Amino acid sequence: MRGFALEQQKRLAASLVRVLALYRPLTDAYVIPPLPPRFRRHLRPKKQHEVRRLAQVLERLSQLTGCPQVVDVGAGQGHLARFLAFGLRLSVTAVEGDARLVTQAARFDRALALELEKEQARRQAPDAPPVQGPSHVVGWVTPDTRWPEFVELLRSGKVAGGGSPWAATTCQPREPCEPGERGAGKGGADCGGGDRPESLEQNPPTHLQGQLPQGPLLLTGLHACGDLSATLLRLFVACPHMVGITSVSCCYMKLSTGKGDRPGYPLSDWVAALPGHQLSYKAREGACHAMEDYLLRLEHDSPSLKTHCYRARLETLIRAIDPTKKRLGVQAIPKAHQMTFEQYARQGLERVGMSPRGPLEPASPAQQRQVVVFFSLAHLLAPLVETLILLDRMIYLQEQGFPCALVPLFDPALSARNLVLVAAKKVPPSDLWGLAAGE
Repeated sequence: MRGFALEQQKRLAASLVRVLALYRPLTDAYVIPPLPPRFRRHLRPKKQHEVRRLAQVLERLSQLTGCPQVVDVGAGQGHLARFLAFGLRLSVTAVEGDARLVTQAARFDRALALELEKEQARRQAPDAPPVQGPSHVVGWVTPDTRWPEFVELLRSGKVAGGGSPWAATTCQPREPCEPGERGAGKGGADCGGGDRPESLEQNPPTHLQGQLPQGPLLLTGLHACGDLSATLLRLFVACPHMVGITSVSCCYMKLSTGKGDRPGYPLSDWVAALPGHQLSYKAREGACHAMEDYLLRLEHDSPSLKTHCYRARLETLIRAIDPTKKRLGVQAIPKAHQMTFEQYARQGLERVGMSPRGPLEPASPAQQRQVVVFFSLAHLLAPLVETLILLDRMIYLQEQGFPCALVPLFDPALSARNLVLVAAKKVPPSDLWGLAAGE
C-alpha cells in the first residue's frame, strides 16, 4: 500500500485477521460444497441448499456433543434424514404425521440404498460399513406432548397420542412445497391437512431401516410449522435424553398466543411480562414474507403486486355481503396475477361460500398504489416481528440455563426463513456460533 511502511502493513494485516476471525461464521456461511448428485433427486435448488447447510450444522453439533443420534421431526419425504443417514452416516429417526409422505420417503430410501449397495459391490470393499438408512416413525407431536410420551413414540415406532393434522408437518410460507409434500401456498395461508396416519407396523418402509434410538438424542426441525417449533424447544428443555437442538421456524401466524399454559408465543417469562408484547395474527403473518423477493417485485413492477389489491378489494366485497365476516382465511388462488379481478373475485367468494351481489369492479389505479404502499410498510416491520419471536425463544432457553445461538444459516434469497436456533446442554456458546462455518 502506498504510504504504508512495512510495520504498518503488518499491524494492519494482524488487525484484519483478528476482526475477520470474529466474523468468520458469517463470511464463510455459504462456502460449502453442494449436495452430492444422488442426494439432489426430487429436490429443488432451494431445498438442496437447506438440506446441505442444516446437515453441516447437525454433523458438527453431533461431534461437539458426542451424540450420533438425530431425531428429525416433521420430516416430510425424508430428504434431510436421508442425507444425514446415508450421506453422513448418522443414526437418524424421522418423525412424520402423514403416512403417505413416510411411504414416499421409504421408497426414496430403498432406491438410494440399492444404488449404494451396488456401488459397494463394484468396489469390492468387504470392510465398508453396511448401508443403513433412517428409521421412520409415523406420529403427531402436539403442544400437549410430554417428553416421556415423545421418547416412547421414538423407541416403540408406534403412533402415540392424537393431534391436529398440522402438528408434525413442515411447510414454507412463501412457496409451495416439493411435489408430494404439504405446505403453505404463496402467502402462507395454509399448511394443509390429512387423515390420521397408520403406524409403520402396517406400513413397513424398508428392510434397510435403521435402529430406533436409545440414549442421548439431537433434535431438529427444518421449517417446523407454527407451534411445532416451540414444542420441540420445550421437549429439548424438559427431556434429559436430548443434548442438542437445531430449530428453523416458519408459519409464525399459526402460533398459538392464548392464555393457555403452553402457548407458542411467548415462551419466555421475561417477554411474557413485557407490556404490549402481544403480536396480532396480521403481524405474525407479515413476518412470514420474504423481504428480498418483495424488493425484486417492486424494482421490476411485477404484475404479481396487483394480487395484494385484489385481496383488499375482495375483503370489501365480503364485508358488503356479510358485515359480520372479517379477515376470513381465503386459500391462495394460483396464478391470481394472470386473472382479471372478476375472475379472481368469483373464485375467492366461492371459497368462502358466498355469491357476488352486483358488478365485480376492480380497484382504481390510485387505490392499487395505496395498497402497495401499505404492504411495503408492513414488510418493513416483518423482520422486527420475526426477531422478537426468535429472541423470545433464545431468552426462554437461557432462562432454563442452556446456551444458544441464532445463526444466519441459509441464503435469504433462496430461503426466506434463514435463521437457525441452535442450543446444546453442555457446549460453550462460542462453539455454537462456529457451527455455521464448520469450525
